[in-house]
Amino acid sequence: MSEPHVAILTVTTNAAGHLPVFFGALARATYPNWSLTVVDNGSSDGSAAIVKQRWPAANLLRNSANLGFTGACNRALEAMQDDPAIDYVLFLNDDTEVTPGFIEPLVARAEAFAAKGQPALVAPKTFLAGREGILDDSAGQFDWWRGAWKRRVYGRAETAADNRARRIDNANLSCLLVPRETFARVGLLDDAFFVYYDDTDFCRRAIDAGYAVIYEPASVVFHQKGATLGGQFSAFGCYYLSRNRPYLVRKHQPWPRFAVFFAYYLATRAARSALWLASGRRDLVAATAAGLRDFTLNRMGPRRGSAQAHPGA
Repeated sequence: MSEPHVAILTVTTNAAGHLPVFFGALARATYPNWSLTVVDNGSSDGSAAIVKQRWPAANLLRNSANLGFTGACNRALEAMQDDPAIDYVLFLNDDTEVTPGFIEPLVARAEAFAAKGQPALVAPKTFLAGREGILDDSAGQFDWWRGAWKRRVYGRAETAADNRARRIDNANLSCLLVPRETFARVGLLDDAFFVYYDDTDFCRRAIDAGYAVIYEPASVVFHQKGATLGGQFSAFGCYYLSRNRPYLVRKHQPWPRFAVFFAYYLATRAARSALWLASGRRDLVAATAAGLRDFTLNRMGPRRGSAQAHPGA
């Protein structure tokens, strides 16, 4: 019997600086039955040309503008979800560096669950690039009271417990294996997010639909944290993080719990903004305030009146 077909889905935007590393590692993948789809989000640095040069067989979809991570992925997923030749979709960031055998354990774990009648999404163990043994916060448990990771592992050295497969309830789409039929049952990514927290939302919807989310440490990936978006240390990241986090909690929690969360959240944003002001980062304070404002006004999707200079990945 041939191995299930895995369709790798990658989003690029102005990614020329790290695409060579991405493709160099991907070329060493040992799994025999996979394909690559790349959605280029209106790059202006020649990213699309690099994709065609380094991986001519890739299915390259070009967007004329940045549709965000959600919009770019959804364009590809709309076609993939009805393609019977595809068994699994593997989300994979363009700022990752995979190890040669990273696909096999993901598929094996998903197939084992499927054989028991339990469809599963499977995430690898992810290290920070250039820091072997130091974990990225890509898989674990989510605290819905705070809208944040429980026992965040980012920057922590791995322990024996990190080498045991287990059920989790949250995983990043930096690398996540998803059965193709999931999208018909659960839906595509929520375009309201544009970027950030869309993965937590997707995992929650999958769990609510009867799927398991599994951490598989036999699969190993390295991730350049913040290489594409800058996270909480860029105005772009601050805006979407500040806006999308309360949107996520409001979407999945009853009003009383959301009210408790939002009071806590406003207090912590105020404290963080005070620290940023003290260090001269008025741009981060302004972005946080804008994100909170747009959440309260229900202005979701791409930020209005602002050029999307960063990638949605």
